[in-house]
Amino acid sequence: MVFIYMSGTSCTGNSSDEFANAGTHLNPTGCPHPFHIGDLPPLIENNGFSYMSVLIDKFKISDIIGKAIIIHDMPDDFTSQPAGNSGKKIACGIIE
Repeated sequence: MVFIYMSGTSCTGNSSDEFANAGTHLNPTGCPHPFHIGDLPPLIENNGFSYMSVLIDKFKISDIIGKAIIIHDMPDDFTSQPAGNSGKKIACGIIE
């Protein structure tokens, strides 16, 4: 299981964090983790493959176009701030 969230608008970074410029969780209302807009349900992995479909009403499509999706290598602990102690960022993509 890995942790996934929405953030800024870039999937670039530096040598210590490949996706550092993606920024932090999408959180326009200042809500604590795991209740802000950018928190998505855990992504379940099976032998290196996963698929996720999520139906939520936290945001409108127009709110997330151009935002980054980040996948972490560890599961969310649902308590640590701001990212659930979810480990290294391992993947990033921009929503189009």
